[in-house]
Amino acid sequence: MSRAAPVAIIGAGEIGSGWAALFASYGAEVRIVDPDPRALDRSRAALACARTLRKGAESGRILRSANAADAVRGAVWVQESVPEGLVLKRTVLASLEGVLPPDAIVASSTSTLGASVLGEGRSFANRLLVAHPLYPVYAVPVVELCGGRETTQATIVRAAETLRLAGREPIIVQRELPGLVANRLTAALLREALDLVAQGAIGVRDLDHLVSRGIATGWATRGPLATELAGSGASTLDEFLKDSEGPMAALLASLADWRTMPPWGREALRRATQGASAMPGECEWAATIARVVKAAEAGG
Repeated sequence: MSRAAPVAIIGAGEIGSGWAALFASYGAEVRIVDPDPRALDRSRAALACARTLRKGAESGRILRSANAADAVRGAVWVQESVPEGLVLKRTVLASLEGVLPPDAIVASSTSTLGASVLGEGRSFANRLLVAHPLYPVYAVPVVELCGGRETTQATIVRAAETLRLAGREPIIVQRELPGLVANRLTAALLREALDLVAQGAIGVRDLDHLVSRGIATGWATRGPLATELAGSGASTLDEFLKDSEGPMAALLASLADWRTMPPWGREALRRATQGASAMPGECEWAATIARVVKAAEAGG
């Protein structure tokens, strides 16, 4: 990343401003486009947080552009981060026709849509992919990358290389799926968590504590599959599945399987979440995540 390689961010909400902070902290000139008058302040505040997390953070700038055409002029990377919605995202991408530099990568932060449907009919579909981050963007190292039907392998490779230059750890998702992988895993855990709270099996605070100080401590260094293998004593995943087949079948049969929250659970959840502690501010949260990442790297 360098000042000679501008980056354009279209949509500077919580995710877009995090992208802006990430690229600017690695020296890029970042141009944001967002109708919200607070967008520039939000992005620069995120940059201030990002700089506190990394020694040697560079002093890239975040500027505001009046429109997409101005923002993408000379850009090597264009990150679309407008609110989720197919019509809106396709409209934004259509506005890049005729003004996008010939070699620029176009990445979408979408968590539910695929690059194929987003890039349909676009002249730059071969350079368009999904780059799905986790929050805060500049603190969580992993970014999911997934191309569409027309995305070239060269684009995937170049996108991964660019993100590595910005200190990220790109994960290539080989197949287009709603939610990619991170959100699908999160949704599965979230459904069971909500169901357990709604049934009165556990309180909100205790559930979060169980995950953050229990389950996630192993996951932070090894991930869920390797953690289960280590805890079971099995040497391979096949061995683990064979040994746990009976108990696992009974457990899986008891898990929540609803697709929308049942009416009986909504009031229980409302009562359970009353008086829950406030979430930490972004900088505090980012600093905590950075400490966890550092500890995981040291232990892994």
